[in-house]
Amino acid sequence: MTGPEPGTPGATALGARIQRLRAARGLTQRALAEPRYTAAYVSAVEGGRRVPSADAVAHFAERLGVTPADLATGRSPADVLRLRVRLVRADLAGATGETATVLHGVAAAAAELDEPVVAARARLGLATVALRRDDPDTASAQLDRAEALLAGAPPPVRAEVAAGRAAVAYHTGDPRYARYLLTEARDALTRDGFPDPSALLTLCADLVLCHVALGDGEAAAEAAGQALALAVLPAPARVAELHLTVAESLLAAGGIAEAAVAVEQARQAARQVAMRVQLACCRRARGQGRRAAGDLAGALADLATAHTALTDAGQRALAREAGVDLAEVYHALGQPEHAEALLRDAADPGGDVAVAARADRVRGLLRADAGDQAAAERHLRAAAAGFRAAGWRRELAAVVLLLADRLERWGRPGDALDLLRDGLHQVEQLGERVTGSRATA
Repeated sequence: MTGPEPGTPGATALGARIQRLRAARGLTQRALAEPRYTAAYVSAVEGGRRVPSADAVAHFAERLGVTPADLATGRSPADVLRLRVRLVRADLAGATGETATVLHGVAAAAAELDEPVVAARARLGLATVALRRDDPDTASAQLDRAEALLAGAPPPVRAEVAAGRAAVAYHTGDPRYARYLLTEARDALTRDGFPDPSALLTLCADLVLCHVALGDGEAAAEAAGQALALAVLPAPARVAELHLTVAESLLAAGGIAEAAVAVEQARQAARQVAMRVQLACCRRARGQGRRAAGDLAGALADLATAHTALTDAGQRALAREAGVDLAEVYHALGQPEHAEALLRDAADPGGDVAVAARADRVRGLLRADAGDQAAAERHLRAAAAGFRAAGWRRELAAVVLLLADRLERWGRPGDALDLLRDGLHQVEQLGERVTGSRATA
């Protein structure tokens, strides 16, 4: 073993460290030494007169309940766990400026303790903060540093970088590449025998956002089901705090190994807290899939949960979209009063034109059910105009056919024919626009 010379400060520090740990654990010099060494040898080592070999360090470390590296370097396992606790609290706090200060401190301290996984996870947290600030370049730089630190880490840990790369791609308007990164990472974990639930939860939940952005509702619902099957904690913030309390008590009592288990359990619970918006989107995607399959009760449960969670998280635009989804289900269930209330809450004059069009479509159906033909026609025509402005061909065609059918029922076949002629022409124009843009790209 290459180490300090006998009698030097390094040898004295190592000996003092062994003596302190031995005394803390109530071991005699003989108990620490046997069966391979003698009490005299331990005494000489503790006094700095002898420098233990690598084998001796490994023997002492095993008896003292620490790793050989920790014993040789003086790194305290408790210090590492305290850094991990700080990471968990950062997840619970969310991506804020104050959190960024904490994460920078954890990254620096972890580097001093030679803890690459802790340092990398702090960098991943900083990447998330940067994306919240709309700074993808800084996020990418943090991901580069995290990836370098995790070169030798297990595959589930390295998958966290893949999720970060996908988040940057999604943020910068490339959900297709983000989907590729997430799918590759997810499939690799399963194929190589590392189906870590926490890693798979992150990858599947983020996949939902990509599928939704690419218009693949069926794939989104499937990925959402996979993610929600792994997000099993009903109150993850409370669970995380309880585990942290246990971990801190164990640390104070010297129960390092048990504290490490509690901190990891707290970390996994805190990740679900940090992912609350993604998980709400999973609920929404699964609810949409259930509604398409005719499971209105299941759709109602998922969409109501998603709407509440997105509202509580301050995601107003997403909450409005989920509110329109929910209004559609209430209309299908024959509960117009609930649908009307949600549509009033979803109203936003400066909001997304497609969301407003969907809301107008539901309002039109509600007015038609109530026998108010004029209001029904007004809302359905507004829905058609909104879908046309948003470039939603399928939805435009559907609402044109819906209104034409209503006009026919109301004894206005000529108006229905005119609407079909003009509306389908507009659908064709949208198709030509999409084809032209693809050719240009």
